[in-house]
Amino acid sequence: MKKQRWPFAFLCFVILGVVPWLAFAQQAPAPPPAPDAKAEAMEEIHLTRVAIQAGRQAIVTEGMDLTPKEMETFWPLYREYRLEAAKIGDRIVGLIQRYAENYDTMTDAAADKLLSDFVKIERARADLKAKFLPRFKKVLPATKVVRFYQLENKMDIAVLNEMAEQIPLVR
Repeated sequence: MKKQRWPFAFLCFVILGVVPWLAFAQQAPAPPPAPDAKAEAMEEIHLTRVAIQAGRQAIVTEGMDLTPKEMETFWPLYREYRLEAAKIGDRIVGLIQRYAENYDTMTDAAADKLLSDFVKIERARADLKAKFLPRFKKVLPATKVVRFYQLENKMDIAVLNEMAEQIPLVR
C-alpha cells in the first residue's frame, strides 16, 4: 500500500495564503476603505481563493491514488463539489467582512445575526458533504471516499485554524 504523504510545504502555503484576506477582514471599519482599495482587497481575496483551490486539487491528486478509470468519474464530480463548496466559501468571506465592519461597534443584534448566519453556513457545509457522499460512493470504493473526506477535512481544519488565530474575539 502506498504511504500517504501530507505535502507540508503546500499546507503551509494554504495556511499562509489565507492570511491576506483574513487581514483585510480584520481592518477597522472607520474610515471605510476607498472604493478602489476595497476592490483591490476583493481581487486579492479572489486570487488567494483560486490559489487555495488549485492547492486543494493538488493535495487530493496526491492523496487519492486513483486509477485511470476512477479519475474519469471522480474529477468531474470533484469539480462540481468544489463549485458548490466555493459558494459556501463566498458566504464565509461575506460573514468575515460583516464581522470586521461591525467589530468596533458590535451590538447584540448584529452579533445575533452573525451567529445565526454562521450556524447556517456550518449547516450548509455539512449538508454539502452529505449531499455528495452517495455520489462519491457511486464512483469510488468506500475506502477512497473516506480518504477523500479525510483530506477535505484536514484542509478545512487547517484553514479554519488559521482563521481562528487571525480573527479577534468579539469584545
